[in-house]
Amino acid sequence: MTQSASLSPVLQTQISFRPMQADDLAQAWQLSKDLAWPHRLEDWEQMFSLGHGVVATTPDDAVIGTILWWAWGLQAACLGMIIVSPAWQGHGIGKQLMALARQALPGYRLHLNATSTGVPLYEKTGFHSTGVIAQHQGNVSTVPLIPLPEGCRMRPMGSADMSTICAMDHATLRMDRSGLIELLLNEGRGIVVDSEKGILGFSFCRKFGWGQVAGPVIAQDPVFALPMLAYWAGTCAGQFLRTDIPQDETVAALLDQWGLLRVGSVVSMTTEPTESTASTPDTPSCFALCSQAFG
Repeated sequence: MTQSASLSPVLQTQISFRPMQADDLAQAWQLSKDLAWPHRLEDWEQMFSLGHGVVATTPDDAVIGTILWWAWGLQAACLGMIIVSPAWQGHGIGKQLMALARQALPGYRLHLNATSTGVPLYEKTGFHSTGVIAQHQGNVSTVPLIPLPEGCRMRPMGSADMSTICAMDHATLRMDRSGLIELLLNEGRGIVVDSEKGILGFSFCRKFGWGQVAGPVIAQDPVFALPMLAYWAGTCAGQFLRTDIPQDETVAALLDQWGLLRVGSVVSMTTEPTESTASTPDTPSCFALCSQAFG
């Protein structure tokens, strides 16, 4: 891969860009650790197993910048883990990493969650904001119980649910995340809410960062989603739990009561035209992300 034309001649001789390899993950993890991000090396390994990436390196092959992307089907992709070492910021490295990722995804509609400092860069490259994602986390202090509507039940997810779960996920996000769903089913815990009408919602909980993360949570209605969030909070009582939710004051108030306080937020962004993002009344909704990277 070629260096960015925006770099100074001196830096052009110092910085290289190449595909990320498994051997780079330890250095990539250290970059995120230096920024106080919670990701474990195991989290990096999981993310890399589902996607692709590019690293920026110095002449001695030290990793100073990263970007990962996940092509969910043939039309949509998510970008994440966009990091430039503080010592190397201001030299166009982030811009070049983004350009290389976009070159690898021609014709895709792209999605990412950006920090406030990253928003101007992404706006210049064709992204626009679609909402705010609030990060809630903490040690669960109570064991909440939110009953389901009459005739509904909550049960463990099984492999026989895969096709229905993937179809519901696709209807919600218009992405084929079947590979991600399969990984979550194998490595995490999954539950569904169903009735005689079929599955009305699903969610996962898995190890991540400093403890557990609840998400995605996808359902036809909040009356199905909130009991699932409450279930994960109850099973993680006394433990560290994180969940990332599209900004919603009702859900946020419940999370606060459970000890999962809002500690930050990111801006959800996409290259998709605004008029194409509208959903129909029958479309399920996402009440919690799988992660800020995966969406």
